[in-house]
Amino acid sequence: MKPISVAPPLRGEWFAVTTPGDKIPSHGAHNWGMTYAYDFVRIKITNDGTSSWHKKSKKEYNLAQVKLADTYGWGEPIYAPIGGVVRELENEVKERSRLHILSDFGFALLNSLFFSYKHGKVKTLGGNYLIIEGDNYSAFIAHAKTGSIIHKVGDTVNVGDKIAEVGHSGNSTAPHLHFQLMDRADIRNAKGIPCCFDSMDIFNNDTWDSVSDHIPSSKYIVRFIASE
Repeated sequence: MKPISVAPPLRGEWFAVTTPGDKIPSHGAHNWGMTYAYDFVRIKITNDGTSSWHKKSKKEYNLAQVKLADTYGWGEPIYAPIGGVVRELENEVKERSRLHILSDFGFALLNSLFFSYKHGKVKTLGGNYLIIEGDNYSAFIAHAKTGSIIHKVGDTVNVGDKIAEVGHSGNSTAPHLHFQLMDRADIRNAKGIPCCFDSMDIFNNDTWDSVSDHIPSSKYIVRFIASE
């Protein structure tokens, strides 16, 4: 199936930590339409060419001294990748205020071992999320900042509208955006649809190359720009 090209849900420089550009299913499962899902973490490139997703040192991170406000992604705007109607959302899941490798990855490990896709709640994994139903497919946005989702169920959104902010809710090891395209708004019975992004730059050999209708991989840092 040819990937559907959608508008970038973010702006600026991000790293695709999980992407169908690397493997399918990208998250290791086909449940809940996740076959072609993406996870994007906001990063900054330093003058020496290295990158990081937070402003603190590795030692400070290991000592649980990194707060949400110390990360580059938390609170960044999320934009509607497709137009449609908001069919489902959760906006009140609390976030863990400090990040720590043991607690964050331990939380994810527990979910991987014991979470039930048949009986579990979407917010347990997705945290604060919303589902936009378009004419032919639906978009799932997850892990949003608590209280940041602007719309309510039944609202119509247009491509490029701000819909929420990046957060650390649900099954999250760092503030990031989880995005996937599905064949229906009912995520519990949805199948994933392959998708790409209509405009972005990729950082390759110390230069930014513009690409269109592209599936990013974890080999490159990407810079999302607004669709024309």
